[in-house]
Amino acid sequence: MYAKILVPVDGSHTANQALDEAIKLAKALGSTIEVLHVVDNSHLLYDTGLSGVHDSVVDVGQTILEQARSRIASAGLRSEIRLVEEPVALGDIPGAILKAAKDSKAELVVIGSHGRTGFRKLVLGSVAEKVMHQCPLPVWIIRGKET
Repeated sequence: MYAKILVPVDGSHTANQALDEAIKLAKALGSTIEVLHVVDNSHLLYDTGLSGVHDSVVDVGQTILEQARSRIASAGLRSEIRLVEEPVALGDIPGAILKAAKDSKAELVVIGSHGRTGFRKLVLGSVAEKVMHQCPLPVWIIRGKET
């Protein structure tokens, strides 16, 4: 049961909480954790005239993945990391996570949620909610706690 767990991370506190919960579950089950970071390329929608933005965003993503790998290794678990540089469509983070879930041999997705409601949810959307409704795998949503 749940030999591999997919955990999308973005460096946020809620993503780190989801990783913590995935580590606890993986320890109990002897699972491997696959950590996924999707590069948000929505900056390409705007002509900023700035060069190197994409490379900087990719570097930040690699750092987030390496930090996650280190935390998983410290717990004595196996891990895989995956960086998606080109989401399905510009800025489509949920679509890239769904594609990774379908391509992966993972059996569970553990994802953090900010728990936004009302107007903020309407404007900002919810990556976790979109993944939950469309993912072919079971999804465990970890609601972020106040720090």
